[in-house]
Amino acid sequence: MSSTRPIIAVDAMGGDHGPGTVVPGAVAALEQDSPFGIAFYGDQGAIEAELAKLSCGDRPITVVHCTQDIAMGEAPAGAIRSRKDSPIVRAMTDHKAGRVQAVVSAGSTGAMVAASLIILGRLPGIDRPAIATLIPTLKGDCLLLDAGANLQCSASHLLSFAEMGTVFAQVILGVENPSVGQLNIGGEPGKGTELCIEVHERLSASILNFTGNVEGNQIMLGTCDVIVTDGFTGNNTLKLLEGFAHFLSGMARRPDLPPDLAQSLGPILKFMRHHFSYEVYGGAMLLGVAGISIIAHGRSSAWAITNAVKVGWRQVQTDLPAKLAAAAV
Repeated sequence: MSSTRPIIAVDAMGGDHGPGTVVPGAVAALEQDSPFGIAFYGDQGAIEAELAKLSCGDRPITVVHCTQDIAMGEAPAGAIRSRKDSPIVRAMTDHKAGRVQAVVSAGSTGAMVAASLIILGRLPGIDRPAIATLIPTLKGDCLLLDAGANLQCSASHLLSFAEMGTVFAQVILGVENPSVGQLNIGGEPGKGTELCIEVHERLSASILNFTGNVEGNQIMLGTCDVIVTDGFTGNNTLKLLEGFAHFLSGMARRPDLPPDLAQSLGPILKFMRHHFSYEVYGGAMLLGVAGISIIAHGRSSAWAITNAVKVGWRQVQTDLPAKLAAAAV
């Protein structure tokens, strides 16, 4: 990894499918004369066996052999400390040292969050990093955070999430003055828990473009550019939206569905899969750590891994962590 071009570290062993899906997916993100390279972390033999199936000998690819791995069910903090030769820990350590500029993994979300916090640390002025994920809406992409890093939050945390989300929307989505909403059970300022009421008051008094509370049935209508909530609510919301997409696919395959209706649904479902699937967005992003940490879905296909690598590269290009740090000071 002596090349001067930026390097995206990829956990080749992560996810449900491992190197057979991760390696071709990541390689597909490398275009001819790619401005960045990829470093695969994991079992060297398994990685090289997959690379041998691809025509990528001229691409900027390196392999970092790791002898350990972190299982999905392991306690994250303990695994980070005991499995120092795992892909996630090795990649994060190299990121901290500046040898790679971003880390992508479809492995344990908990391990990615723990490694990011323990090894990279938080950005100055950020108390709690948040998992952020893009959600498709009728009016474009919306950023939801927190999507699972912090199950319990204070009003200060959610205000910080709103600030980070605003910077992300400006830098990555190109929105000049992003609108911010709070996920709640009603639109009125006095609705929801004591936390929701306090967050509404503080966001209303901030310099952010706060447009009020957003109910769940408004999310995909494009009500605002950034939606903030605690990680428990955000994670359940995200999984509900993912589940609805699977529900639609399942309905289209029902044996009792009239053939003409099934045929007409086909193009619609194909369009929705291309524009409304988590695979399009690649992975969630841990905002607020001193680096770039991209958490791909455990069930990621090769296409999803391709997009996850591109998400990491986009953040490297824009130097998003530095912009987040500047806004938090």
